[in-house]
Amino acid sequence: MSEHNEAAHHGRWSGPAASAVELSELTLGVLGLGRIGQALAERAAALGMTVQSLSRHPAGAASLPAALGTLLASSDVVSLHLPLTPQTRGLIGRAELALMRPGSILLNTSRGGIVDEQALADALRNPAHPPAAAAVDTFVHEHAAFTSPLFGLPNALLTPHVAGMTRRAMAEAAIRCADNIAALLADRPDGVPVVAP
Repeated sequence: MSEHNEAAHHGRWSGPAASAVELSELTLGVLGLGRIGQALAERAAALGMTVQSLSRHPAGAASLPAALGTLLASSDVVSLHLPLTPQTRGLIGRAELALMRPGSILLNTSRGGIVDEQALADALRNPAHPPAAAAVDTFVHEHAAFTSPLFGLPNALLTPHVAGMTRRAMAEAAIRCADNIAALLADRPDGVPVVAP
């Protein structure tokens, strides 16, 4: 779409070189089934996408690597929704990127460190590698130390960890923080969510 936008801004009328793919023709792989992952899966299904998902805590946790490989190989778009834990750090590296479907897209709006940024940059530079593009909103080095090997790649959409910075999301986060503080002060530790490793 960006090339059509640029052409239109320059007064050029150009049709697509190839027909676009409809959402209903795509398979979305959701990795992480917390509140956000579940909400995305529901919305994607409502738009007609085939949705497959994988939780960090499947019934057979020993099968996670095999299940991850299957999800990566059979998804057109893979969206990550995981916390950063010792088990998820580096979860998507060179081997996992090589398993992805040709022409696929990787989305990471969860946490930096889950995806090996150098491996992703190398894959995106190589047209023979499966992923065609990536959208990344979270990085290993952020804020004043913001840097990434993904800088300058035309097939990498990068944003500075702002995907969840809507007015509504920030208000809900503030309310959840207040609820957590109230639970701690009332000696109700079960009312405070803890990320399990």
